[in-house]
Amino acid sequence: MAAMHKLSWITGAAVLTLMLSACSKDAPAPEPAAPAAAPTETPAPPAETLPAPSTEVPPADAAEPVPSPAPEPPPPTEPSAVPKPTSVEPDLASMHAATYSAKMSVPVDLRYQFESDPVLNQPVTLHLAAVPRVAGTRLNVSIKAVDGLQVAAGPLEVQKAAAKSAYRQKLSVTRLAAAPDTLRVLVTMEMPEGTGFGYYSIPLTGGKTAQKQHSVKQR
Repeated sequence: MAAMHKLSWITGAAVLTLMLSACSKDAPAPEPAAPAAAPTETPAPPAETLPAPSTEVPPADAAEPVPSPAPEPPPPTEPSAVPKPTSVEPDLASMHAATYSAKMSVPVDLRYQFESDPVLNQPVTLHLAAVPRVAGTRLNVSIKAVDGLQVAAGPLEVQKAAAKSAYRQKLSVTRLAAAPDTLRVLVTMEMPEGTGFGYYSIPLTGGKTAQKQHSVKQR
């Protein structure tokens, strides 16, 4: 009886050992610990927001400023075909009336003005203005040539002259020692009733000019 009780105890112990061994084998292995979370990184922007790489090649001298071109000089001024007047024409009302001869038959008034007093051996500019009182044709104004008087201009010629119109002429006059004291001017014009003419006288001395010449003679 004791042997049977001992055998039963051994058998129970063996069964218990087998059960414990089976439990130890079937138990699941412990799961490994989760890795630490990686530091948060900034997400890359979408591809469509990134600028496309440039395919242009910069020029070699892009870093150096390009100098601006120097301004071109203005073109030379071409000379005018019409010479510029050296003096202004005097007003008709300020000009002197030339003295006409008693035998005058041309209806023309002649006015004159010197730019300065005539002085011996020095040229002076003389302005003339012929004003017909009636209409006519072939108006001609000329200086009578005399010894000692130099006139650097030709006659004034007008094919068709209108009444009360001033026809002007500017000429250079040089009075030499043998010249007379008066300048003679011949004016002619054709009219329906015939050709008229007349002589006009313009004094070359007077006023301050005459006093200067007189003082020179006394010396």
